[in-house]
Amino acid sequence: MIPLGAAALAVALAGGYVLHWPWTGVSSRDQLWDLLHVIVLPVALATLPLWYRTRARRRMAWRFVLAGSVAVFAVLVVGGYSMGWRWTGFQGNTLWDWLELLALPVVVASLPLWLETHRRFERRWRTAGLVLLAGFAVVLIGGYGLGWGWTGFRGNTMWDWLRLLLVPFVLPASLAWFAARSAEAR
Repeated sequence: MIPLGAAALAVALAGGYVLHWPWTGVSSRDQLWDLLHVIVLPVALATLPLWYRTRARRRMAWRFVLAGSVAVFAVLVVGGYSMGWRWTGFQGNTLWDWLELLALPVVVASLPLWLETHRRFERRWRTAGLVLLAGFAVVLIGGYGLGWGWTGFRGNTMWDWLRLLLVPFVLPASLAWFAARSAEAR
């Protein structure tokens, strides 16, 4: 099913960008940023079952996939912001925009890992959580108090924050809690 979806996406992209098929909804004006809104969450969701089935015997391969993905992402971000790669569409997008794009896929992808390892690596998870929380506090203070424009926080209200964080964090956590409760009941 995943190869079929990837092939359909490739045909639609090629048809839109190269062959100018209007029915695809893809045109030469579309940038990588637009494509990321379409594929990030489905890729995260499609990867989870593969990871579950192969994580024990292909641990090293998954580490390479993760490292490669992080490296490609870093190159694209540096190229998009610092080197003027206009095709990425990253220029003008703030941290707020990235949070809107990545919060749900990152939580969905990392929640199963946390559920599986949080007892064994409790100290590591707690340390990582505290580091992320401290970094978030610094960026929040910088965005609102020091006027850091790159955060995109200024002008966002409590309601905007609830909209941003409620679904990505509360929904997966609730589902995990219900799954754990039903497993205990068995």
